[in-house]
Amino acid sequence: MADDDETRTLHTFRQMAALQARVCYMNVDRTLATWTRSALTLVVFGTVVDRYGILLLRPHLEHVGTRLAPNPLSSIAGILLVAIGAFIATAAAIRHHRYATTWNRRYGHDRSFGPWLAFPFALGTALFGIAMLAVLLVFVR
Repeated sequence: MADDDETRTLHTFRQMAALQARVCYMNVDRTLATWTRSALTLVVFGTVVDRYGILLLRPHLEHVGTRLAPNPLSSIAGILLVAIGAFIATAAAIRHHRYATTWNRRYGHDRSFGPWLAFPFALGTALFGIAMLAVLLVFVR
């Protein structure tokens, strides 16, 4: 009888551990979504800062830039924001992929987590950031 209770308790603990592992994986997915959203925001805001020179509110220097890059200081700030956004998206995607690989090795592939779109979206955000960075660097000259 005591052996049966121990077996039942052990089974219950294993079920709780499996559920906690699923919750941890969902938390990692949510964290990736948050970092991807933040990176996308930085890329878009950096582009706006670069193109419209809105970072510096004081009067600009006498026409020191070109028509495509009117304020070099805002251009540098915008490029830095875009680069940071691309870096964040890349780092978040890599960290998520490493965690997912480790989790799948340990707990097996769980089909209930969906079509695995978080990682490709993070990589797409990183590629978008890199493309915007290239465009901004071409126009800064």
